[in-house]
Amino acid sequence: MRMKNQILRGLGVVSLLALALASFGCHSDRPTGQVINDSMTAHNVKSALSHDPMYKFEDVDVKVYNGNAELTGFVNSDQQRARAAEIAAHVPGISQVLNEIMLKPTPTGPAAIRDVTRDPNLPPSPTYQPPPNQVPPPPR
Repeated sequence: MRMKNQILRGLGVVSLLALALASFGCHSDRPTGQVINDSMTAHNVKSALSHDPMYKFEDVDVKVYNGNAELTGFVNSDQQRARAAEIAAHVPGISQVLNEIMLKPTPTGPAAIRDVTRDPNLPPSPTYQPPPNQVPPPPR
């Protein structure tokens, strides 16, 4: 009987500690209703972006805080970037759009290939040209 009381007391202490950590550790400056509204608004913006007939905006992420939408990610053109912001601005609940979408980088040419597993005694590949500022490793 004494052992059962100790176990129950220990569980009670652990429960109180967990409750205290949950209430103090998760403090937010926004009410729960606002957090839920922002979450639903972000979902609505993502949905609107994915249903656009011209672009699907798969590489765009949306975060909403107090009605302010932040768009991040990558698109192929300035027109897509502007269109994403326009779509977000027309979603109910959005008061401001911060458009941080960037253009996808365009490749400028083939990247240099350095095969460290290749036998150094073999002649270099005819298509491989080391960059001018990089000296190839000496043969072993």
